[in-house]
Amino acid sequence: MKKNIKFILFIILAIIALYLTRVNYGDYGKNKSISACIIAQKNKSKDMTRAEAEEYCKQEINKKFDN
Repeated sequence: MKKNIKFILFIILAIIALYLTRVNYGDYGKNKSISACIIAQKNKSKDMTRAEAEEYCKQEINKKFDN
């Protein structure tokens, strides 16, 4: 019985740790994708400003992350 309690406690702590990690670092991949898109858009179109590229990329990346 004591062995089961330790195992259940370990599982609960692991779930909490995974949840906190997801909350803290969940947007990391999304932000990296947006940054890469901005760089690509600036290289592709020299007359596009950074603000325009950022707005375009945010819209496109959010569409893909939402689906």
